[in-house]
Amino acid sequence: MTTNSLSRTGSAPAVTESSPEDLEILRYLLDLALQPLDRFDGFTHAEQMLLSALRYQLNGLCWALTLAQRTRTPAFTGYLAEAQRNAITKMCDKRVWKYWWKQELIGYGRWNPDPIAHHNVMYSAYLGVMIGLYETLNADAIFDQPGSLTLRWNERRSYLYDFGSLAEAIQRNMLERPDSPQYPCEPHLVYPVCNTYALNTLRMHDRLHGSTLTGDLVDRVRESYDRDRWRRPDGRFYSGRTRAGRIAFLPPILTNDAWMAYWLHSPMPDIATHTWDMLRERFITLSGTEVTITGAPEKRIDPGNYSLVNGGGPTYAILAKAARELGDEDLAHALQELLARQFPLAHAGGAARHTGLSTLGNVLAAMARFGGAGVTADLIDGNLPHEWTTGPVLAEAAYPEVQVARAVTDGRGLDLVLYPGTGDPVNTVLGIGRLAPGTTYRVTGNPLDHITAEADGSALIPVRLHGRTEIRLHPV
Repeated sequence: MTTNSLSRTGSAPAVTESSPEDLEILRYLLDLALQPLDRFDGFTHAEQMLLSALRYQLNGLCWALTLAQRTRTPAFTGYLAEAQRNAITKMCDKRVWKYWWKQELIGYGRWNPDPIAHHNVMYSAYLGVMIGLYETLNADAIFDQPGSLTLRWNERRSYLYDFGSLAEAIQRNMLERPDSPQYPCEPHLVYPVCNTYALNTLRMHDRLHGSTLTGDLVDRVRESYDRDRWRRPDGRFYSGRTRAGRIAFLPPILTNDAWMAYWLHSPMPDIATHTWDMLRERFITLSGTEVTITGAPEKRIDPGNYSLVNGGGPTYAILAKAARELGDEDLAHALQELLARQFPLAHAGGAARHTGLSTLGNVLAAMARFGGAGVTADLIDGNLPHEWTTGPVLAEAAYPEVQVARAVTDGRGLDLVLYPGTGDPVNTVLGIGRLAPGTTYRVTGNPLDHITAEADGSALIPVRLHGRTEIRLHPV
């Protein structure tokens, strides 16, 4: 196990420090997210119906940034939080969700472009998890404001949502048919993995806002898995069926089962663990550092761009992130090594991405890299140290001049590890937030020995970064 490892006991894993390679991967993610909101440079633009769609690239991008913040820099908001907000806001771009009007018209015989009101869990619930994780780490209620999620169809028609009304729409769709709590992605077609996002969205909204939207839906979905044959006697999940579960149009798939284990780790940890153990016993062999995967036809294709030449990468990434979340660290490491050998990193402009791997594949690989045992489940459950919600934070840093490798608070002080983004020494100013107003702090690792917090708890620190730089603030 690494220092991030965690059993589901409620104890928080340690915060680790990003390596220079980690920071290059993070730079790739940040460059995608911090570009102007109306631009999608570096994203795959193939189609918007299936797995290469922009929405899935945005989902994975936001979740990877969330994991990086959780395991490396929980006391850094700044441009890292801005990047997550941008990914959420980009989900509201019409190019991301306009596909739905065709599916609504063809599947249900009515014209309504609203991608949240009726079904379409593959958009609404994924968006909900993005917001819930962001709000959990950043204590930012920006998406709770009415109209903060504005979906503009044209000059006369817009659909106004916020986190609360989004969660209410998800609940309404899940309760639409008492005999079938899971609701469709494509019209009439249900994918169990998509409905794990629906459950996790409701549970996070309830925790963050004191609502009671989840009710007994976790139990009802669990019962439906067996009653309606979503889960076979051998523990494998059908990837897709009609809503009542009568017709299976997608058989069990290795990556789908791994994805189920990952996202069920919070609401149904017993099923998550059983599913992962079954996959490890039947389909994945680890001999030393060599991984053998059987029964995975998806290894032949990259669903992020439908490449048959460079397939396999997303499979390794999905299995690696599930292995890491479920505490199977040796396998996670071996899969990452396999990924690095077959899709070596290309370095450019301070950023790095896996060569030959789609954007979707790269963000999934980043999720595996920045994850940890039980980390996603604990984020969903809100199992974070109280000190992280009250202690000082690095609230402002220039991007890309300042690369943040570690930022953590004990509730009173702040420990930082920073690098200059260009590699050359740089003079810059850091903005610190949530200090005790009027309190004097000793600063180490910097020419300025002391600072005194303003009345609003803020302070500015001029710093010079030269290679790896440690800076510590502690009250005198």
